[in-house]
Amino acid sequence: MNQKKVGSFLKELRKEKGITQEQFAEKLNVSGRSVSRWETGNNMPDISLLVEIADFYDVDVREIIEGERKSEMMDKEVREVAEKMADYANNEKGRLFKTVRLIGIIGVIILAIAIVFQCVKYQPSLLSFIAVALSFAAFVAMMILTLYVNGVLQRLKKNKAVTIGLIIFLFIALAVCLRYIFMVVVLIAIMLVETLTPTKKGSEDYDKAKMVSEFSSEMNSEFMIFPEDLNNAVNSEYAYSTKTGLFDTDGYFILKAEYNEEDYNAEVKRLSDINCDITFQNDSYTGYVLYDENMYNYPAYITSDGYDSVYEYALLDEDNNTIIYVNLSYPKFVDLKDYEDYLKKDRDEYDDNKNTLEKFTIYYHRFPGFDAWVGN
Repeated sequence: MNQKKVGSFLKELRKEKGITQEQFAEKLNVSGRSVSRWETGNNMPDISLLVEIADFYDVDVREIIEGERKSEMMDKEVREVAEKMADYANNEKGRLFKTVRLIGIIGVIILAIAIVFQCVKYQPSLLSFIAVALSFAAFVAMMILTLYVNGVLQRLKKNKAVTIGLIIFLFIALAVCLRYIFMVVVLIAIMLVETLTPTKKGSEDYDKAKMVSEFSSEMNSEFMIFPEDLNNAVNSEYAYSTKTGLFDTDGYFILKAEYNEEDYNAEVKRLSDINCDITFQNDSYTGYVLYDENMYNYPAYITSDGYDSVYEYALLDEDNNTIIYVNLSYPKFVDLKDYEDYLKKDRDEYDDNKNTLEKFTIYYHRFPGFDAWVGN
């Protein structure tokens, strides 16, 4: 079969009728693109359409297949065979489409449920966003395919009001998506900048006044646990990493200082006397440092234990006259792999899903009759 010849013949027949490809496509309930592909010879009409095309153009099915006119019309027997073949093809197609429609509907329902579960348990992160976005894209693709095989899209296309409504809806959805895409791009840029920001190390960088002035409000800490300077330290190691996000600052400050025995005892005395006065209207409250021997690998003096995901404490390495001062804000263990010995024994204590505002802190207090935390 010469498809180019058949295509040219179909094009000739259409022009004799004086109709456009779109008009002919509407008669057969197919797309104009399908008619165009027939007439260019890139594709052939489905067998179930041959009789309908032959009747419309008043030609023989054999003439369409051979791409040229014959002197006689198709007899009754040939027509009956062609019609039976068309019926058979339609029945086969119907059974196939029934299976495809069922699979499509099931796929749409499963993807919708998956997206709901992902959103319910959504934890903000780049990978989580990508997973939800890909699931939603798969849902849209499956929905379009299901509507197409069920003939819904073809019916909607004929209704101009519905088509215009869908176009408007798609533009609105696109605008919303672009907004979130822009936000994600900004977040990715911030993450890249933060990733490229090196951890700062070196005792020469230690400056408590700077720590308090730049980070105390955002990290809910006055850094009372940290010494004013390192003048009395025999040896010291200092490292910190702060990442300024869109809403807050997270990171860590870790100072390891070794003292002679006299200065060590004096520093322990200072830690044990730490307190914070908080006043509100006519009421006052004094918070005292918390001493604990169980939570960490060392005895600890604690000024903040999880309030707003901030942890501030000093660990006492009594055998080596060494004190490790730690301040963590929204701790990320991947960033603290070099300091695991200074973290809590039970990592579940760092669970952000708990109400961390109810945890211990000397910097804030909830006064009776006032439903809010008051800072110092």
